[in-house]
Amino acid sequence: MNTSLPPAEELALIDHELVRLDARRLYLLGRRDWLLRLLYSPAPAGAPGWGPAPGRAPAPGPAGTTGTASAKDASAPSAQNVLLVLGAVLLAVAALAFTLVSWGSLGIGGRSAVLAVVTAAALAAPVLLLRRGLRSTAESVAALGLLLTVLDAYALYAVAAADLDGTAYAAGAAASLAALWAGYGSALARGGPPGLRLPVPAAVLAAQLPLPLAVLAADGGPVAVGWALLATAAADVAPALWARTDAAGTRVLPAVLAAVLGAGALLLGTAVSWSAASPGGAVAPAALLLAGAALGVAAAWR
Repeated sequence: MNTSLPPAEELALIDHELVRLDARRLYLLGRRDWLLRLLYSPAPAGAPGWGPAPGRAPAPGPAGTTGTASAKDASAPSAQNVLLVLGAVLLAVAALAFTLVSWGSLGIGGRSAVLAVVTAAALAAPVLLLRRGLRSTAESVAALGLLLTVLDAYALYAVAAADLDGTAYAAGAAASLAALWAGYGSALARGGPPGLRLPVPAAVLAAQLPLPLAVLAADGGPVAVGWALLATAAADVAPALWARTDAAGTRVLPAVLAAVLGAGALLLGTAVSWSAASPGGAVAPAALLLAGAALGVAAAWR
């Protein structure tokens, strides 16, 4: 314990070091509190007043933790998850009670109305979930809502359009669902929190069906089906080539679908051309093959 410094100077040095360590500890505690609020608070990092107040440190708890703020921030996501689970359980109980008591007495119109209300609720819930930062839950609920819209389309057919041709109705329903899903995904992505990843790719998948189904409903031959497939592939090429980003599956998925549909159109054209009984019968499939080749060259050139 013997040093070369006089006791008074050594005591002053020790006091200085203790003051410096206390200041450093206060800074680190304030920084820790700021980081906790950055992780769990919905406010953006650049908002005014964001960060620890100067000259004030949070009260340390056991083992150097910040007692009140740390417990509050750590419990926020847990509280949200508990409330979400309780809400889902209550919804399941209500649905079970309704099914057991009232579903059998409803006609197809009443069931369709109930299904429409549930669909609207399932499509509106992701908006609130995204604002709470529950992105995965919002994606799951949105997937359920998109599936319910398909059931709504079938219910509408059973209630009001049973006399229509099923294939023609399916073509119109696919086009309507594609437009609805694309608009829904775009509306969620416009302003506010980041949107969902599922609606736009689902709309792209649904958009593959209207033209081929419409041709089948009109009793078109293989060449007409091939033209429908090729036209759909050409529509897929546009977003695959000109979309700026693939954040919502707007480039890779259309490119894959365009390749698949284009290959199907070329196979149909080749098969019809191969089985043609005369040169005149091979003109239409040859035109289809030429159009497919032109589309492929244009896409490759781009």
